[in-house]
Amino acid sequence: MFYRRKAHNSTEITQPYLKGKSTMRKLNHTVTKGTAVITAGLIMMIGMSMPADAAATKTYMNVSTGFCLDSNGNGEVYALGCNGGNYQNWKREGNRLVNVSTGKCLDSNGNGKVYALGCNGGNYQNWKREGKRLVNVSTGKCLDSNGKGEVYALGCNGGNYQNWN
Repeated sequence: MFYRRKAHNSTEITQPYLKGKSTMRKLNHTVTKGTAVITAGLIMMIGMSMPADAAATKTYMNVSTGFCLDSNGNGEVYALGCNGGNYQNWKREGNRLVNVSTGKCLDSNGNGKVYALGCNGGNYQNWKREGKRLVNVSTGKCLDSNGKGEVYALGCNGGNYQNWN
């Protein structure tokens, strides 16, 4: 059984004395309106400070090499030791992979060359996920790499150089 008592700018909820216990052990719980408002405000500020697409960015690490899919402002795509930089972060927009730093899309051509190019809506910029593989929608080739850090598209062969975590 609890009793409610209204005080200035707060509500105090008290529990009756517990049998055999001194008044010093009485349970008192006070929640002030100001504390509730501050807590709610902090929760809202924390939620609003996170970028909306923070969860949508991803680093793709090659299973065989341990290198991460990387790019630069010139549109070159390669695999490099993972460093946490934004050139190694990609966000998925539909079937496109967009580099966080450059805003360019992962692109390919029929010859298997892979590069980053301004997003244009073409199918060569669409990549579907099949297990750990990234498959180009237009060519049907898998994103591939090697120990030198070169990245290219090659016919899907089930090898680990075509697997990306």
